[in-house]
Amino acid sequence: MAEAGHSNKSAGQQRLWLQLANMNWLGSTIRAGLLQEFGSPQRAFIASREELLKVKGWDNVRLDRFLKTAARTEPICAPELLEQKQIRMICFDEEEYPQLLREIPDSPPVLFIKGSISNPSAPAIAIVGARNGTQMGYDLARDFAFNLAQAGFTIVSGLALGIDTHAHRGAVEANATTIAVLANGPDVIYPRGNRRIRDAILKNGAIISEYPPGVVARPWHFPIRNRIISGMCLATLVVEASARSGSLITARLAAEQNREVFALPGISGSSTSEGTLNLIEEGALLVTNPDEIIEHYAELLPQKKNLEKIDEFDDLTDEEKKLLAALAGEPVSIDKLLESGWSRDRLFSLLLQLEMRDYLVKTQGNRYQTRNKALLKGRL
Repeated sequence: MAEAGHSNKSAGQQRLWLQLANMNWLGSTIRAGLLQEFGSPQRAFIASREELLKVKGWDNVRLDRFLKTAARTEPICAPELLEQKQIRMICFDEEEYPQLLREIPDSPPVLFIKGSISNPSAPAIAIVGARNGTQMGYDLARDFAFNLAQAGFTIVSGLALGIDTHAHRGAVEANATTIAVLANGPDVIYPRGNRRIRDAILKNGAIISEYPPGVVARPWHFPIRNRIISGMCLATLVVEASARSGSLITARLAAEQNREVFALPGISGSSTSEGTLNLIEEGALLVTNPDEIIEHYAELLPQKKNLEKIDEFDDLTDEEKKLLAALAGEPVSIDKLLESGWSRDRLFSLLLQLEMRDYLVKTQGNRYQTRNKALLKGRL
């Protein structure tokens, strides 16, 4: 993975991607279509009229303008500014670019990022809802995010006040990855009241935006931003929403992108439940417990699958199963396990016993991990 402020691409290649990012007049669908057809701005900029017409959505005015001006377009920002702000650029063709986002018809050509997406292949779920929600809604958002994150989901939201804040907080409390998708540049702190949760997100996750450094949020940025929140996730969960909530836009976009939509029913008669109840009436899946979503996607969650395998061993105590489940994803350090509440003496004793019985393996950096499914199967 490239270091902050750096890219695997040359300065000339970066400039081409930043030029394409600045062609808002093309429309998001044509820009994404160019990359899907040609793979890179460099190839698109030298394509003939006949080749360009393979991309859907052109009219003669835009096509003529592209042919005349594309190669001379100014970059949306200077590569040096990214270096200065310690912001990375992830291009459409790079591994760190979220795979599901690449599949939507209007995916952005580049993303600007602070932090890192440590596991781009991990299943991601969006949790969104009202800015002015209820305390019950905030608690539910936090609880769902915590449990889904522990199960192996990356939690995605928009860093807005209200439900978004508590969704991010739940993932942070689970020491898991959460991604905030902004409607402003990644260096702009907005809203100001979320500075602390923003800093916490950056410890294990990322802040991303299609807007370059220095861009402040405008009202029309938010609905445009929402396609990224839903687009990079396999599903969207709406916790609370009024009848005209912006989170309903995210849910609608998720449905248009052929992603699943979950909704909490809330309290009948409450204004913050009107939007979620409408979604359920329109076909969203009603959920009341995070385990329902975890079970729905069990085959995508390595930790869940390993936990099911762990439960088949009769010679394990409940305490040993709990520790193996905590180690069923990526390798975990002793410090992280101690932070989770294990006492030092008991933890060291359990790790030694399980390692001697070949249930776990010690990796580099004094980290431990449950042996994979194939090795566990051999012990049955």
